[in-house]
Amino acid sequence: MESIPASLVKSLNNLGLSNNEANVYAALVMFDNADAKDLIEYLSISKPSVYEALDHLAEMGLAVKRITKPARYSAVSPHMAIDLLMGNHKKSAKLALEKLEKLELEKVRTDKEEALWTIYGDKSVEYKFRDLFGKAKNHIRCMIGERYLPLVENIQIKDISLSLIVISDAPGLEKKLRAHFPGKNADIHVITSKKFATPPPFAPPEFEELHKLMRVENTLELIVDDEELLMIPPFYSDTVSVLNTRNKGAVLQLKLFSQFNLKRFTDGMDFSPTAQ
Repeated sequence: MESIPASLVKSLNNLGLSNNEANVYAALVMFDNADAKDLIEYLSISKPSVYEALDHLAEMGLAVKRITKPARYSAVSPHMAIDLLMGNHKKSAKLALEKLEKLELEKVRTDKEEALWTIYGDKSVEYKFRDLFGKAKNHIRCMIGERYLPLVENIQIKDISLSLIVISDAPGLEKKLRAHFPGKNADIHVITSKKFATPPPFAPPEFEELHKLMRVENTLELIVDDEELLMIPPFYSDTVSVLNTRNKGAVLQLKLFSQFNLKRFTDGMDFSPTAQ
């Protein structure tokens, strides 16, 4: 007989079975029926581990115990087994969500939450970005470069106020984003990289040199409910790191910059050096 594929064991792990339970169930599927000795010899698993796995599989409804001497076991069909495991997952997920949401309302505040945290890596940034979009209850303010555009294009939000600025030269992008976020609560603008590079009137002489060091597509500024922010400065860097905080001063400061940028980029205000 073939050995149990490691990929199958891993998949059954993800559905809630231990390594021993996954191997024993898979072996039972291969056998018409088997006693513990058959499984011990085939799987090279200790006797106590096999008996423990069989008892748990029978309790879960994945194996049927036949009252013989010695007791023999057979597996329920794979379709039924997967349905049972998925049903258990859904019940557990529903219960866990209810309890976790209750705990979230009772969240313990600490001094550390006022600190400025740094999150490293694309995946960690993506998870936090999606998490904040999902938790937003009142308002989302966001400005991003093209690097993070896929995050926005593949996300759904509640019917709440959204202010979104995307720095991109892609034609038709604004129309596409407006279709993705329909409704009167969505204020969406796509600005060109050239417009983003136009200095405001108060910009120091070093602005032009500063812009040469920028990587516009790295820009990420996100404020949720005026309570928490994520920010990635638009500069060159070998590794992606994002600033995350609930610090009121930091959130307020970025909010003011966000409001200024909204006027600067979208209200037709001319900030070019030759403007009168």
